Amino acid sequence: MLAVQRRLVIIDLLRRRGATSVEDLATCLRVSLSTVRRDLHELEREGLVRRVYGGAVLTQGSTSPCAPERPPADREVERREDKHAIAEAAVGLVARGATLLLTGGTTTAALVPLVAAVPDVTVVTNSLDVAHRLSVVDVDVIVLGGVLRRPELSLLGHLVGVSINEVHVDHAIMGVYGIDPRSGALGASAQKCETDRTLARCAQRLTILAAADKFARRSPHVITAVEGITEIITSSDAPLDDVEALRSRGVNVSVVNPTSEPFRPPRRETS
Repeated sequence: MLAVQRRLVIIDLLRRRGATSVEDLATCLRVSLSTVRRDLHELEREGLVRRVYGGAVLTQGSTSPCAPERPPADREVERREDKHAIAEAAVGLVARGATLLLTGGTTTAALVPLVAAVPDVTVVTNSLDVAHRLSVVDVDVIVLGGVLRRPELSLLGHLVGVSINEVHVDHAIMGVYGIDPRSGALGASAQKCETDRTLARCAQRLTILAAADKFARRSPHVITAVEGITEIITSSDAPLDDVEALRSRGVNVSVVNPTSEPFRPPRRETS
């Protein structure tokens, strides 16, 4: 595991636990105590953690609900087990023969290989990353047009709306920047949110995949109101008050526990 990956795992553990010891981190990461101490030293230097006797705690600033979205490569290693469990639950909702819209993102990325297990499914996406991941499995893929947003390899803008109007979609599954039980699903930026709004309206059934940390994130950009969400799949440490508030407004919220064994998708046969 690279140093940047270890440090992301450390931050994730601290967000879950509030504090942790050097010994626990060394066991979790399978590295030496000295390696953990070096990682904590660097994180403290960056202002993300505060060293305490025998361990560390998060600093106030590192849990800001309005923090900018991190690069995809960094986010993909965060809460990996939670994302896998969410994806396992989500694939069970996809009907045989469905035309499924999948947007980009690190949570939907965990679902991408699993859809190969659904017979006769067709995936519609505005994500070049999703399309690339599906190129090695036996799934029909329709890629929507648009303007390339390079950091996410997603296609945005007016042409996405033009393209989606030419396609019938049964079920949309999306990742989001944040979840607010009053406002609904939140986007990271105005440009991306405009496209996601169009995609969220393309199917009667909208499933949101959101690990528990998304409930702490806030943004002025609303993708869809609570009433537009059919269901949310989240992880077991999601705030109970928020989960119940969403359920009281008619959203089916499924809470899942992490799994340990990754799903191995069937690969596309080549001649």
